[in-house]
Amino acid sequence: MSFATQRDRAGAAPVTWLASFPRSGNTVLRVVLKNCFGISSPWIYGDGDFADPVLARMVGLEAVGPDVQAFIRNARAQGRRLFVKTHELPGADHHPAIHMVRDGRSALVSRRHYQREVLGRPRPLTDIIAEPGAGNWSAHVKAWMIRPNTLTLRYEKLAAGDPVPLAAIADFTGRPQIAPFDISFARLHDMDPAFFRAGNDAANIAEMAGEDRALFERLHGDTLRALGYL
Repeated sequence: MSFATQRDRAGAAPVTWLASFPRSGNTVLRVVLKNCFGISSPWIYGDGDFADPVLARMVGLEAVGPDVQAFIRNARAQGRRLFVKTHELPGADHHPAIHMVRDGRSALVSRRHYQREVLGRPRPLTDIIAEPGAGNWSAHVKAWMIRPNTLTLRYEKLAAGDPVPLAAIADFTGRPQIAPFDISFARLHDMDPAFFRAGNDAANIAEMAGEDRALFERLHGDTLRALGYL
């Protein structure tokens, strides 16, 4: 059983969630945490796809292993705080969370590419835009943004090395920044072009056809405007 499915059983486990809708910069956040703050994050979502050991170190991968509860017990015994990636909706726990947001149009186009080119599951963009539940962009973003004890960061600012989100991470985690931001998306792309495909919001948004734009506006326009992306 994965860490994610047991998250509400973790009790007093020292957890900080690294939350985002898929393709919204969660891995970029993990690269920043590892390289600028020295923070690793457990492997629970198939990060074994990062076969390059150099890239795995950059992302800060840490395998949980087959016994999730033993991993949690060991972390508690060592007084460690775990930084755990999740794409799920928030649960009933009160653990702190760092929440990444990205322009929904870009995130959904990126998700279509990832599902088609990495997972081998091509889907119409209209289906992804209208997906219900945890796959619904607006519902996912709103659920995390209204959650207490949650720091929300913008993908485009963090990926550009803006000092404001870096300072916010230091303040929120109580961990000082130990290295300057020198992360190049171009380098990440060269190391794994399928996963780090483009990182370009304008190019992603330009891929949306007129009917897809109209559907996105109808279902998610209010959320996009509330976030200041329109």
